[in-house]
Amino acid sequence: MAKPRVFIAADPENMAQIFPEHVLEKLREFADPKLNDLGRRLTADEVAERLADCEGLLTTWGAPRLTPRELKAAPRLKIIAHAAGSLRPLIAPEVLDLGVTVTHAAAVIAPMVGEMALALALACLRRLTQHDRVMKGDRTFGEEQRPAVNHSLLGAKVGVVGLGKTAVEFVKLLKPFECEIRAYDPFARPELAAEWGVRLAGLEEVLRHSRVVALHAANLESTRHIIGREQLAMLPDGAVLINTARGRLIDEEALVAELRTGRIWAGLDVTDPEPPAPDSPLRRLPNVILTPHIAGPVTGRRWRLGDAMVEELRRFFVEHAEPRFKVSKEQFAYMA
Repeated sequence: MAKPRVFIAADPENMAQIFPEHVLEKLREFADPKLNDLGRRLTADEVAERLADCEGLLTTWGAPRLTPRELKAAPRLKIIAHAAGSLRPLIAPEVLDLGVTVTHAAAVIAPMVGEMALALALACLRRLTQHDRVMKGDRTFGEEQRPAVNHSLLGAKVGVVGLGKTAVEFVKLLKPFECEIRAYDPFARPELAAEWGVRLAGLEEVLRHSRVVALHAANLESTRHIIGREQLAMLPDGAVLINTARGRLIDEEALVAELRTGRIWAGLDVTDPEPPAPDSPLRRLPNVILTPHIAGPVTGRRWRLGDAMVEELRRFFVEHAEPRFKVSKEQFAYMA
């Protein structure tokens, strides 16, 4: 029986990191891989042309957005496996009406994003960057040189905005800290919140009663600037706002104004625009920790994304089972 043909729409850099040889060998056990022959990022039409004889498609960062127009050229296509998280930049919602199965690696990325949210929360609460500047600048260890404010996560009240995969991973990591956790998410399943000891609440309650607020909501029109001037004013003095989701969730002008008061701290892995403008106040304010959108897969472990999606293809083609991370049209409507 002929093996299903699978096209890998990855540029050389992502191919090396996400589909290295040991992942390709795993794919070759049950499929016939077809590789990018142009040595660069492909256009949607170029992907469509190469899909004509394929049953499967593997994608990752840098792949072009596909619509039903391109997929008309791929009558044999049965499954798209995205070795990354966000699907919106990759496929139009109408693709899910074509009968093509879609799966993605968000669940593989989520634990690392949760880890980053925890790291930023601890760094902001403990004012690590401020202490670092004092020690390196004054080279003293006297009490007069130590910043007065220094909070702990132990037993703290924590809020999460969005209770999806990354939020759940963050909540898991909070367990040893015995935090009181509230979450705002109109789409959250009560049983999921109960499983992880999370209390579902309105956005105002989450903001007013949390020492740490971590944003994990999807980037939708309905969530754009979900944290604005009014919401920032609800945060208690000394609160920490963490964003490892998308910069558009926060009204950045309002955030800068609030940060300038010195009342709160922020740990931002994402901004809007990204990166921040060279003259952005976020680059200068002492109560902000900025990182360059690195919350996701770390160097040396990105192959796990490709490996997970190859395993999804194995389940689909060999075991004739539904992929573990299959996405429905209903899920697509509110996911990242």
